[in-house]
Amino acid sequence: MKKLLLLLLSLGLIGSSTSLAEYNSYKLGQAAGGYLIINDLFEKLTQSQCGYVINKSYSFNQTLNEILPYLNTKDREEIKTFLSSKKFKNDLAENNSFISEFISLGMQDGLDEKTLCGMLVTVASASLHQAQNQWDYGKKHYSK
Repeated sequence: MKKLLLLLLSLGLIGSSTSLAEYNSYKLGQAAGGYLIINDLFEKLTQSQCGYVINKSYSFNQTLNEILPYLNTKDREEIKTFLSSKKFKNDLAENNSFISEFISLGMQDGLDEKTLCGMLVTVASASLHQAQNQWDYGKKHYSK
């Protein structure tokens, strides 16, 4: 009887802790947006002259497919509309120019490409780690 009571109590605690999560499209969207953009940057980095530094593949589309199930139907439609917007396409285009400008400016300062690629991937990795943590938190606390 004690074991059954403990089991029921445990299940009650588990059930109540998951109900603390509340869907919040704004906060979930912020986490998803940052995660998408940094994954796009890494996808572009792997296709750049710095690609040899990265030992994992990244895909904007795979990241999007990871995010969509956590959104409600209305928010899925909104994100699809936003992704096709000129503003978002410009944001992603900035990732391309960021990589090339970073390498170009660094070379003008006398640094070699290998050093610049290492610096770029190191800085981007910190952002990726932070975005991954924010996305994981968002999924846990703000998704449906």
